[in-house]
Amino acid sequence: MTKDAPEADDLSTSQGVPAPSAPIWGVADAAFGTIFAILCVLGWTALVRTVIIDPAVQVLGAYLAVWIPLLGGVLVASFVRGRRSLTLDFGLRFTWLDLCWGVGLGLLARAAVSGIELATSGRVAGFGVRLELPTGFELWFGVLLAPIVLGPLVEELFFRGLVLRAVERGAGVGGHGSGDDRTDRRTRVAAASVAVLTSALVFALLHVTQAATVSEAWRSGAGSLVFGLAAGVATVLTGRLGAAIIGHMVFNGVLIAAVLSA
Repeated sequence: MTKDAPEADDLSTSQGVPAPSAPIWGVADAAFGTIFAILCVLGWTALVRTVIIDPAVQVLGAYLAVWIPLLGGVLVASFVRGRRSLTLDFGLRFTWLDLCWGVGLGLLARAAVSGIELATSGRVAGFGVRLELPTGFELWFGVLLAPIVLGPLVEELFFRGLVLRAVERGAGVGGHGSGDDRTDRRTRVAAASVAVLTSALVFALLHVTQAATVSEAWRSGAGSLVFGLAAGVATVLTGRLGAAIIGHMVFNGVLIAAVLSA
């Protein structure tokens, strides 16, 4: 903590406006971003169903309806109510170890989700299903770049960065402590557990609102919840977002690879 303070001060003075010595963002910021994102998703879905829109614009709009509120919430929390550093505020850092963590996390989470799908529906999403793939912008952006690269970065910044840390701080981490090491340790573990579960549930909720059918909502919600729990645990254990972001890329990439190979 003492090492981070000078970096925060340097960032603030370089912009001419002092940054808070400690971030003042919290659960309210996370809740506002979540609600705004859900409203944007529902609004865009309603618009697409009532107005004829070019397919490429539909693809772009569907992602921006999610990304703008989430990324906006993160940037406002950090640069208005935080230390003006996504590293200091939300742990946006990568190490070579995160590559190992992330690949393992993504593969294990995808395997777990596939097992759930196989047990409940008799089939695994993406495997053995032949689809007419789009071309041009809809393919390279909508199928490849957005879900494999940009989406994981934005979503992990919000859900495992802002939401998880806000809930963890609100549940008692970061306080002065009781003076009893065992009590403080139990408090930290309890707060981290609540934060991991909450961030995973909110993550799943947002994906459910994007589903077009009940069966799709079930698959998307269950898969998002499983991955959200795994990503949250990795974030808490490492203190960084690197593993969660890479894991998210692998988790989505495996499904897309299955669809493309079919």
